[in-house]
Amino acid sequence: MRLPAFVRLPTREEILKKRPLGRFTHYLARPVLWHPHRHSVARAAAIGTFIGSLPFFGHLLTITLLCLWRRAYIPIGWVMPWVVTGPLTIIPFFFAAYELGFWLLSQLGIAPAITIHYADIHEIFHGDIGIMAMGDRLWHAYLVTWIGSLILGSVLALVVYLGIMQGWRIWVIWRLHRRRLRRTRAR
Repeated sequence: MRLPAFVRLPTREEILKKRPLGRFTHYLARPVLWHPHRHSVARAAAIGTFIGSLPFFGHLLTITLLCLWRRAYIPIGWVMPWVVTGPLTIIPFFFAAYELGFWLLSQLGIAPAITIHYADIHEIFHGDIGIMAMGDRLWHAYLVTWIGSLILGSVLALVVYLGIMQGWRIWVIWRLHRRRLRRTRAR
């Protein structure tokens, strides 16, 4: 069964035919970047998970560059940010990252005095607080979220990497066991 064109990932050949890639095509032509094996998939998933957990724009470009550098399976790297911070998980993830960052900074005694709360949002809509003060609070919240995202993303990337490495090993052992059972039944 063939998937519709909008669902399936492009093949290596389709990507290499793209004209705008120009002189960067030879970097993407390496077969190791497009052939899934245990180490390349685990590396790409960890890279995609870590970069996808950070609050900035340009995830796919950053993931592509890191996958080229670490010789990781690019399509998995591109999918992982949508898994980590997809439409249903982005708000809880960044809220958890903000809370973790604020807790860590308060434990170290360097938490910003200016934070953002629901009351601040209420005040800005009623004109009790200025845009500049709100921008300052948002900037501090963004920095706190970055710190929490770095920690949370590192832990998630490590869990994903180790989980894929171990899961792949278990899957291979299971397939070998199944193959041996079929051979013994055939005799």
